[in-house]
Amino acid sequence: MRINKSWTLAALAAVGLAAAIAVGTPRLKAAAPDKKGKPPAPLEFTARDVVRLAPHALITDLNAPGSIQAVSQATVRAKLSAEVRRVLVREGERVTAGQVVAEFDTASLRAQAAERVATVESARAQLVQSERTRESNAQLVKQNFVSQNAFDSADAGYRAQRAAVDVAAAQLAQTQVLLNDAVVRSPIAGFVARRHVQPGEKVAFDAPLFAIVDLAQLEVQAQVPVSDVAQVLPGARAEVDVEGLPGRVFIGRVDRVNPSTEPGTRSIHVFVALDNAEAVLKSGMFARVRLRVGTAEAVPALPIAAVQVDAGQAFVWAIDEGKLSRRPIEVGRRDERAQLVEVKSGIGPGVAVLGSKFDNLRDGLAAVVLEGAAAGARIADREDSLPVTATSTN
Repeated sequence: MRINKSWTLAALAAVGLAAAIAVGTPRLKAAAPDKKGKPPAPLEFTARDVVRLAPHALITDLNAPGSIQAVSQATVRAKLSAEVRRVLVREGERVTAGQVVAEFDTASLRAQAAERVATVESARAQLVQSERTRESNAQLVKQNFVSQNAFDSADAGYRAQRAAVDVAAAQLAQTQVLLNDAVVRSPIAGFVARRHVQPGEKVAFDAPLFAIVDLAQLEVQAQVPVSDVAQVLPGARAEVDVEGLPGRVFIGRVDRVNPSTEPGTRSIHVFVALDNAEAVLKSGMFARVRLRVGTAEAVPALPIAAVQVDAGQAFVWAIDEGKLSRRPIEVGRRDERAQLVEVKSGIGPGVAVLGSKFDNLRDGLAAVVLEGAAAGARIADREDSLPVTATSTN
């Protein structure tokens, strides 16, 4: 008998495809009823596949972005209008409190001071003469040689001259203050962050000269949402990650909490104090503050691996009355360290919940939790890689 070669090739291809499908597709032990109409075998899980709701005291990591700023910083301003003669420091240099950082030209002030010294001396000489005239008239009044009006006039001249001496002395003191202000000193210890002037410049009164920053004590100004700020207490330990310094964690303490929100942001500033004796951190660096907040009261929780999310809705697979049930739940705080998540509603404490993600699950499928010898046999069966309906994807 002659055999059509094309039909033979087609038959071999069909057999090969069927074999490939048989090898690549797991055998489902509980896929569908057999030809005799028997119900499918239930999905089998071991005790280590399931978890149950249990109370736990959760610790939550609250992350808040912020920036580092110096606790002590000062802007040095000009206290007089004059020409800058010398600038003694540059940006980045360390300065001490009271150190001279700049000097103004004082030629005009020195001339003014000399003039006012002379004015004071002249006023004092005139005061001596006025005092003598007053005392002489006082004696003559007692002897009735001059009238009382003459004495009163001499006394008024003496008082006026004494006031003139006081005015001249005050003007001289003012000039001496300006001479002292012509020598600019740093008000605090720290580093020069900004230098706004150069030698030879003419600056106006109150013009900024330098910005001095003390890096020994810094603080992070972090933004915390209003919903979480009630959990932040002064004195709480904080871990700070700083941009540009990967792998380093700086430990600080919550120093204070702002009593009002920032307009338009619905957040509150929390200030975390940082010790920076080695001056590793700089003012203006971006940082992220991590606060461990929680409550001593235990709350119902499940392992994070047991909770799945679909279209924004959290759910779990529960085994209830011998069937799989997809239960939507409401979740709360997450404890990333313990890998637990709070469950507010949707599941009871005694219900068995699949503790990890499985494929090929459908709502309403029959399911059982094996225990004892049966569970051991099931574990051995999985380790031998026999195909099962529910396959863990962990």
